[in-house]
Amino acid sequence: MTPTVTPALMLGLACILFLMAIILGVMLAFARFGKDVNPPPVLVWWHGSFALVGFGILLYGSLFVGYPMLANIGVVLLTLAALFGLWMYFNFHRKEILIPPAIVWGHGLVAVIGFLLILAGMLRLQDTHIETQDQPARAAVEHVEPAESSFTAHQIT
Repeated sequence: MTPTVTPALMLGLACILFLMAIILGVMLAFARFGKDVNPPPVLVWWHGSFALVGFGILLYGSLFVGYPMLANIGVVLLTLAALFGLWMYFNFHRKEILIPPAIVWGHGLVAVIGFLLILAGMLRLQDTHIETQDQPARAAVEHVEPAESSFTAHQIT
């Protein structure tokens, strides 16, 4: 039996990887705001690596597996967050220029909203999957023909 790639599976894998990227992103923000220096490169690379792999899975699933609209909006927002993150890295971090707080907050806010949308899309798919598994049982119950009675209306009166 070959495993089936489902939208919920793809979104779930992407959510796990993005959750790791978010945890590292919070660490990066604390490092940036705590000491008034840019965060250490090793954290930046780990953050970007988790986000990049999660984004690759997310993009593949969006193009070839199919997601609900909510998750696709999340993909667009995460694309913007990724481009924003790359711009932040190449224009500030790599040149050893202190990253402005508004840019850090903007990147984080767009990424978290995108993450919440793909998470909501995944949870909505899970609810739909559970409902569709129940439907055959419900259909069997709903389509039960009423039992024929041996009494007629004339016999009762």
